Amino acid sequence: MFSNSYFQSQNFGLCLTMGILAIQIAGCSCSKENEITYSSPTPVSVSSKLPWYIKNYYSEPTDNPTTAEGVKLGEMLFNEKALSANNTISCAVCHDPNKAFADGLVVSKGINGILAPRNAPGLLNVGLQRKLFWDGRDTSLEQQSLHPIQNPDEMNLSIAEAVRKLEQIPTYPDLFGKAFGDQKITGDRIAKAIAQFERSLMSFKTKYDRYLLDQYTPTTEEKLGIDLFFTHPDPFVGLSGLRGGNCGDCHLPQTLTGRPNGFESFHNTGLVSTGDADIGLQKITGLSTDLGKFKTPSLRNIALTAPYMHDGRFATMEEVLDHYNNEELFSKPNVDILIQKGTNQKFGQSLMLTVPEKKAIIAFLHMLTDSTYIP
Repeated sequence: MFSNSYFQSQNFGLCLTMGILAIQIAGCSCSKENEITYSSPTPVSVSSKLPWYIKNYYSEPTDNPTTAEGVKLGEMLFNEKALSANNTISCAVCHDPNKAFADGLVVSKGINGILAPRNAPGLLNVGLQRKLFWDGRDTSLEQQSLHPIQNPDEMNLSIAEAVRKLEQIPTYPDLFGKAFGDQKITGDRIAKAIAQFERSLMSFKTKYDRYLLDQYTPTTEEKLGIDLFFTHPDPFVGLSGLRGGNCGDCHLPQTLTGRPNGFESFHNTGLVSTGDADIGLQKITGLSTDLGKFKTPSLRNIALTAPYMHDGRFATMEEVLDHYNNEELFSKPNVDILIQKGTNQKFGQSLMLTVPEKKAIIAFLHMLTDSTYIP
């Protein structure tokens, strides 16, 4: 027989053991709660937010799906001046949200005020494009995003140094961890995060988009501008011919950019002659037939991205139309055949648009402004 004191002592020992075990378990739980853990981010489908007529033009790499965490990190890196050699400029310096992510300058200013050779294009809807830079040298935003950082005339910073500098900023390891699963900072991850942010810059809340969705009725002038823009002129049709602005030969109806595949979206518009310093696509391909060809830019938000062309030579949309309407354009060397075949007059030597027609086309171009995107 066991005495009551024995059972009491055994119960006390059991309680003591269970108590110690409970403390140990609680301690483990607390320590785990205090550990920084990262779960793989859930990809957010950007394409699901696009209008139906745009979805087929959008894609993203399988190894870099867009995530909320990646976009947040990319936006911070896009605005991070530590990614320049002297901590004075960032990607955002040349790409201002108020100007549809262009900068409003003829050519951009890089580190120490060095002038770039070309105009900075707007970035809205850049995720739809398959060729980057005016000469098409890159085929992905991941490739493109690191070039300005390393370019001696832009941000002038090696990727190794960029990684080192970001590692010294307390907020970044945690942000990289949330975006990529661990806190390691690499050049590849910098590129991927910036690319995700750039792909998120989608803009489709314009009068033109509402028109495509049968939610907006254009004014008489706007409708004339739409018809002119997307019509190739044929002066030999009927009594008065089929008048057009010839713009839609290069700018697709949905994206307002050039064709997405190959080099079909590159055209010589009469801006470059033999001997010029910037020869465009020819520098990439080495083909004499590519002299003076540059990428067809997006015209969405075009009213916000002046000045125009690869070298920013035209200050207004009116000047651009005057260029395409100029009688000297057809005789320029290597001018695109689509331009040479575009005239509103029988055997004409220029586009021959009238003043009201040019005003109508510009009225249409103003329909491409997404005012909701301007901060």
